[in-house]
Amino acid sequence: MKRLLISIVLASAMFSVGAMAQSAKFAAVWTDGLKVIKSEACDSTEENFCDAITDTGAQFGATLANIKVPQSKELLVGVSAQIELFTQTIVKGRKGSYSKATAMAEGGVSLLACNWASEECFEGAPGYITLSKRNQELSAVLGGVIEECTFDVELDVVDDVASGSATWNLDDCVVLQEEISLALTTLAAHHFNFVFPDLPQGDYSVIATFKTDATAAAEASCSTDASYCDAELDGDASAVSHAIIGKTMMTIQEVRAVKGSLGSMEFMDVP
Repeated sequence: MKRLLISIVLASAMFSVGAMAQSAKFAAVWTDGLKVIKSEACDSTEENFCDAITDTGAQFGATLANIKVPQSKELLVGVSAQIELFTQTIVKGRKGSYSKATAMAEGGVSLLACNWASEECFEGAPGYITLSKRNQELSAVLGGVIEECTFDVELDVVDDVASGSATWNLDDCVVLQEEISLALTTLAAHHFNFVFPDLPQGDYSVIATFKTDATAAAEASCSTDASYCDAELDGDASAVSHAIIGKTMMTIQEVRAVKGSLGSMEFMDVP
C-alpha cells in the first residue's frame, strides 16, 4: 500500500512539472565577448601624450530576443554584463605648481520591449541602470627636486677672515618635476532585473541597449604664493580612461504578477 501511494504522488508531481514546463515561457540570448563596446578618453597638458588614444565618447551596442506575450502578463528580464574599467591619473610639478587630473569610466544598460504589430515600444522599469562607474581624481601641489643651484657670493677678506653675503633665488636652480601616478583596472560581472508590467498581447522584441562612456580632464596652474612658478613650464597633468563591456546575457521570463504588486516605492527612515 505504501508503494502504491508513493507511485501516485510521484506520478502527480511529474504531471505537474510537465504542465508547468509546457505553459512557462523563457528566452535567453548572449554575446561571446568577441565584439566589445568600448569608450576611451584622454586629456593632457603634455604635448603628444594622447596621440595614441582616440576620444570616442559614449558608445552603444544592443542585443535582442523575441517572445510572445498573452493578455495580462508581465515580462521579467535579467541582464548581466562583464565590465572592465580603467582609469589613470598623473600629476607632475615643481616650484609650487598645482596639477589636477580626473578620469571617469562607466557602463550601463536600458531595455525596450517593442510590439511587432503596433511598433510601439515600452521601457523596462526602472529605466536606465548604471551597472558600474568610477570617478578618479588626483591633485597635488609639488615643489620639485632641486638638482643644483648657482649663486653669487661677495666676500671681504680682512686678516684672513672672510665676511660677506650670498644672494640666490629659485630661478638660479635646476629643479626637476616630481611625479605622482595612480592607475586602477577592475573587471567584474554585474546583474540587474527589469520588469515590463501589463504588456498588451502580441509578439515582442526585447532590446537591451548597452552603453559605455569615458571622460578625462587635466589642468595645471600655479598656486597664489608660488612666485617662481610658470604654469606652462612647471606643472603637467594627464588623465586616461576607458570602459569596456564584453560578454553579456539577457534572460526573459513570462510571468503573472500578483494584483497590485507592481509599482514604485519610497524609502522610509528607520528610527
